[in-house]
Amino acid sequence: MVAAGTAVLTAAPAAAESSTEIAASSWAYIDSAVPKASFVDQAGDAPVGAHTYAGGTNHVSKSYVTFDLSAVRGNRLQSAYVSTGETAVTDCANARSTELWLTAPAKKPTWNTQPAELLKVNGPYLDSSCPSDRLTWTATAAIQNALDAGRTTATFVLRLPEDQLSDPEFGREYDPKAKLFLNYDRPPAKPTGLKVTYQACTAKPLVVSRQVVLGADVTDPDDDYPGTEFAFWPADHPDQRTTLAGTGLTWVEITSRVSEGVTYAWQARGKDDSGLFGPWSATCKFTTDFTAPKAEPAITSPDYTAEAPPGSGGTGVPGTFVFDAKGDTDVVGFKWDGGYAAADRRGGKATVRYAPTWNGPVSISATPVDAAGNQGPTGSYRFWVADNQPGVTCTPFDDYVGVTRTCTFTPYGTTPVTGYVYHLTNQPDETVPAGPDGTATVTVTPSDPQLGYVQVAVRSRLATGYLTAEHSTELISEPGEPEVEQLTANPTQSLPVQFRVHAVLPGSVSFTYHWNQEDLITVPLDADGTAIVTVTPATSSYGSLYGYTTTASGVQSGWGGLNVPVASNKPKVTSAEYPEGQTSGAVGTPGTFVFSSPVPGAVSYTYDFGAGVHGTVPAGPDGTASVVFTPTQSYINGISVTTKFADGTTSEQGGYTFYVAYSSPRLACDATGWSVAPGQHIQCTLSPVQANLAAYGYRVDSGPETTLAPGPDGTATFGFDVPADRNSGSYVQLRAWSTNTAGTRSDEAGTSFYVYVNTGASARGTATAV
Repeated sequence: MVAAGTAVLTAAPAAAESSTEIAASSWAYIDSAVPKASFVDQAGDAPVGAHTYAGGTNHVSKSYVTFDLSAVRGNRLQSAYVSTGETAVTDCANARSTELWLTAPAKKPTWNTQPAELLKVNGPYLDSSCPSDRLTWTATAAIQNALDAGRTTATFVLRLPEDQLSDPEFGREYDPKAKLFLNYDRPPAKPTGLKVTYQACTAKPLVVSRQVVLGADVTDPDDDYPGTEFAFWPADHPDQRTTLAGTGLTWVEITSRVSEGVTYAWQARGKDDSGLFGPWSATCKFTTDFTAPKAEPAITSPDYTAEAPPGSGGTGVPGTFVFDAKGDTDVVGFKWDGGYAAADRRGGKATVRYAPTWNGPVSISATPVDAAGNQGPTGSYRFWVADNQPGVTCTPFDDYVGVTRTCTFTPYGTTPVTGYVYHLTNQPDETVPAGPDGTATVTVTPSDPQLGYVQVAVRSRLATGYLTAEHSTELISEPGEPEVEQLTANPTQSLPVQFRVHAVLPGSVSFTYHWNQEDLITVPLDADGTAIVTVTPATSSYGSLYGYTTTASGVQSGWGGLNVPVASNKPKVTSAEYPEGQTSGAVGTPGTFVFSSPVPGAVSYTYDFGAGVHGTVPAGPDGTASVVFTPTQSYINGISVTTKFADGTTSEQGGYTFYVAYSSPRLACDATGWSVAPGQHIQCTLSPVQANLAAYGYRVDSGPETTLAPGPDGTATFGFDVPADRNSGSYVQLRAWSTNTAGTRSDEAGTSFYVYVNTGASARGTATAV
């Protein structure tokens, strides 16, 4: 171990170390002026070197400190330090040179009988402060010297070198309460809990087979996980001792290192991280046996001898069975269906009692086992168990849940019956005694409406105390689900819907239901077993009303009910000008859209045609409202609309889609063929399609828009020249439209002309603009 050192100079102990701090057990100083005196444990400080006292007398001193080493004896020393502080210094200008020596033992040293100074200690460590409150010397070798010499204490002397010893300029004083700091390693403890293949060692050698594993419990005062070393040898040949390191710290497998039929002795000891061993454990012994019994046992029974119906005994009737090793002295017992049975002697027999749990053909098996646990071949014995399960009849066989049935249990077989143990499906066992004739009558009441069939299972309690195998019968338990009738035609969201409930389970007094899995509600039933239930659907699509009835005694029926379609309360949209899903009208042609609600109480309608056209209109006295909408784009158009009711609620959103016909003017041009030439004049005519026509417009390529007034017949004619610089292979784009009196622009009509330049001929003639 290591005595604890100063906090500044001593490193923390390693994982497998302990530390301690030892104060000086005594101190003394000697004085050259009083050569025969010993000043032990005096009050004051420890003088070192020369001091001049009153009257000019010069005294030279050495001081001794002694430490008790009992804490470290028997352990491995790692390091040691001695530490104390200066209490007075004559002149700090003089370098510190105080020496520390291990001395021979000295209880009362004097100047004339100074103990031998055996070993100089390294130090003190440099310290710039003066006086220093803590000086430290490394004393590992000195403490080990004292331990090796068998000493129980260590004495050190504080002194100055010979050339300074008598010079008062170098005198100093020290704190006599010096401390010894020790770091040391304690060995692991003696192992306990010795085991062979997981069995605790005994005074008699254990017999093992197949696998040999040695294990021990090892602890170390300095290490939570010490290692382990194992040694084993043939018990009569200790010279063949083999040593192995433990696997997993506390166990080792030696199966491949041992031989058949040999008794071995073994020990274990702990080993810490630094390699320090603890003491060897006690000796444990084991004997190897790797050979299993060779023959299967013979099995007989005086009670169960029949091999065919009607058999013998019965379920729950115990019989005696004998396992015979037939003289194989390797066999000490038998492993059988009921556990383990020891033989009456090696190679002898074992007798067991066994009560069959089912009738018909049954077999029992046994395996011979030797002292090492080796198992031989298995033998079996086949016999027929007589039928002795009780009979059970119940009436009525078919009835509603909650109706009590009467069941009679009757014995079967030759063994007297004292009672019966019975239960219904999913219910605990109940017991009833048998009457003088061996029968018993009980009443049972099926109470679970989810079980259409209920099983009544019963076992006989024999006079021997055993129970027979179970016999059962089934009863029909009608759940009596209520019938639910829809009274309201065409249920609609937000409107009350009525149902009539008809109880089927006799004696029902209430109906408990939920609408769409909402909270359960219970209502009473009339004397005729009916009730009217009203619900108000909060959503459309489908709704479900399901529930059960309950009798006055608390019996519940099965669940009954129905699913109904629920129409939406969204508003209906109609339009004469723009029928839903049809193509009609035109861009710029207004249409009237009428809103109506399938549910009374509409106060307004909020609509949205898209493209920023939305709003809210109040409902009239008849609950309807209308808006006029003029489409600004052709093809698909739509509207979404909701209803607000007087109670502040809002309907589901309704939708309406309609298609606006294209309204572009008809465009016809006189360009012949598919291509045109640069500079060619093209003449075109526009015919009206849009109602309330006010003007036409057209554009060539990306040029400016040109407006035309229609003639009396509603048409307009215009012409344009193909740009003379247009390259062959390019296109000329023409777009035309109309505008009505409201300023709404129609869809565009368009065409394109392919420009082709014939380089084989020269252009002739002139172009005239129209």
